[in-house]
Amino acid sequence: MNTNKKIRPNIFTPRVMAVGLVFLSLFIMGFFFKAWCGVQCIRTGYDVTNAKKQQQDLLHMQKYLTIELVHLKSPQMLAKIAEERFELTIPKPEQVIIIP
Repeated sequence: MNTNKKIRPNIFTPRVMAVGLVFLSLFIMGFFFKAWCGVQCIRTGYDVTNAKKQQQDLLHMQKYLTIELVHLKSPQMLAKIAEERFELTIPKPEQVIIIP
């Protein structure tokens, strides 16, 4: 029997292990960076959607308030408020004093 065993050199030297560990660390960091970018993209999408909803709500409120302002400025509404809130009436002819 031949007992010649070849001694295989150890390929996992400290230098190879260090280089492999560096590449593995870079790969893991790249994966986490890509995942973080995806999460930020989704979060930004939600923020944009919320901002558009808020814009639509504000535009609706502006339209409503513009209509209400026009309604409150109308002569009929001003006369009604003057009568109800301030108890003002149209003066009778004998109450009018003309200043020369």
